[in-house]
Amino acid sequence: MSEREITTLITLMNQRQACLSSACKEIADWIDRQGDIPAAGKIRASLKALEAEDAQVRKTLTSLNIERPLPRFRS
Repeated sequence: MSEREITTLITLMNQRQACLSSACKEIADWIDRQGDIPAAGKIRASLKALEAEDAQVRKTLTSLNIERPLPRFRS
């Protein structure tokens, strides 16, 4: 896998993570409006944990060093 492919994959993973987080926020808001505040709170607590780690994940992903050539594993 080339460096460009890896970068594309990481970008796609980050975009999907953002979309899933957004969807979960909308679900939490809907549940909150339905009156189940404890369930909505649990979803929001999980999202806060993801958001707290976001900066570290981005920093780690962008600092990955790719050795050339990539090692091939024999099966």
